[in-house]
Amino acid sequence: MKRYLFPCSTVLFFLFGACACTQRPQPDAYGNFEAVEVLVSADCNGKLLDFRVEEGMRFRRGEIVGWVDTTQLLLQRDQLKAELAVCRAQLPEKEKQLDILREQLAKTRHELKRFRALAEADASTAQQVDNLTYDAEILQKQLDAEESNLDIQTRTLLARMEPIRQQILQVQDRIDHAYVVNPVAGTVLAKYAEQYELAAIGKPLYKVANLDTLILRAYVEEPQLAAIRLGQTVRVAVDSVYAGGAEFSGRIGWIADQAEFTPKVIQTRDERANLVYALKIYVANPGMLKIGMPAEVYFPAAENTEK
Repeated sequence: MKRYLFPCSTVLFFLFGACACTQRPQPDAYGNFEAVEVLVSADCNGKLLDFRVEEGMRFRRGEIVGWVDTTQLLLQRDQLKAELAVCRAQLPEKEKQLDILREQLAKTRHELKRFRALAEADASTAQQVDNLTYDAEILQKQLDAEESNLDIQTRTLLARMEPIRQQILQVQDRIDHAYVVNPVAGTVLAKYAEQYELAAIGKPLYKVANLDTLILRAYVEEPQLAAIRLGQTVRVAVDSVYAGGAEFSGRIGWIADQAEFTPKVIQTRDERANLVYALKIYVANPGMLKIGMPAEVYFPAAENTEK
């Protein structure tokens, strides 16, 4: 049996050739997944009488997840409504109060007209006509004064009622905001309060984020900017330990307009570069992608170049 001996250089050539054939293309960028997280807090102070939130639960936008005790607000609203009713009851009945003076004035004018006719027939004296004329003028002045006085009373009460109406609207708005409404469709990431605890305006109750689409924040060097553009589709890959070596399609939705120093957790192809540009890549999440998971980005132009 013959044995063939190959030179060491030939063996090394075949070994390096095989490695080169199986070597994967180098990623064009690295980054980590993140999501737009929203902190949800109560819009009024009070005890959480109902709070149906647990970590991992999914809620729709606008869904009511709890409500705050509004007993004191309801009592305050009822008190303001009672004050408004008192002011409304004090409004003068202008027409009824003026009808008496109008009837007296009409009667006096009728008598004046009759006595003037009698005076022309020498059946009455001029003194009687003058007295009735004077009485009609006095009644007209009384009517004008009373009407003006009633108008002032009405305007004063209406002006007093308007702030009460506004206070009622303010209290009602606080009552309406006693419900804890989920602002965005998403999954609860963290819970900070429990039922029957005191809620305060601005105090977070839970944190929610939409995990259906995650944002991959990656960093590229300045020479790579020529190969990318907004709206471009790129290939995103994650480590097999997380998702079985799966690959996803992403869309570049934002590119920074200013450079920044390389973050410590980021390693690019040229580690000596000090300045990089951040970009956001939106990736549809089938359920296996998690916040903080590292990923690799491959640009189409870079792939074509390597081919």
